[in-house]
Amino acid sequence: MNKYLVKYLFLLPVYVLLQVLVLNQILFSAYINPFLYVILIIGLPIKTPKWFLLIYAFLLGFFIDLFSGSLGFHSTATILIAFFKPFISKVTIPHNTLGDTDEITLKKIGNKSFITFSLFLIIIHNSCLFIIEHINFNLDIVVKILSSSFVTLIIVLITQLFIKKNNERL
Repeated sequence: MNKYLVKYLFLLPVYVLLQVLVLNQILFSAYINPFLYVILIIGLPIKTPKWFLLIYAFLLGFFIDLFSGSLGFHSTATILIAFFKPFISKVTIPHNTLGDTDEITLKKIGNKSFITFSLFLIIIHNSCLFIIEHINFNLDIVVKILSSSFVTLIIVLITQLFIKKNNERL
């Protein structure tokens, strides 16, 4: 388990910088904001200690907030998905497909399970983030949540496919 914890601690600044320096600067439209950094919480093993998962989610969101100039929006959203992750994994990931220390990847749990699991977490993240950010709930917010969730899911899947192809080469 410690091998994955060290790996994810190393990946934290990489994904924060990628999000802040690249993805936050690309304006797809007023309704689409991709958040690739959620893949770090999605990919952590199911049996990750809850204390580590929550602290890691807070740090991830805190650094995104720090460099984005937001006031705790991302840290709230990442803590929320870290809290719901164990419950959603029990519902969406088939039993006995992952070991205790296996990362949650497209290859290990299958397309349907990974897409369902990721989409639930991404929609929860984006709903929390945009509702807190705009302090209201209307049709524009729903469109923003759904479009951003769809684009984020596509980017997460592309990242998973890229990682899968690199692992096959090694």
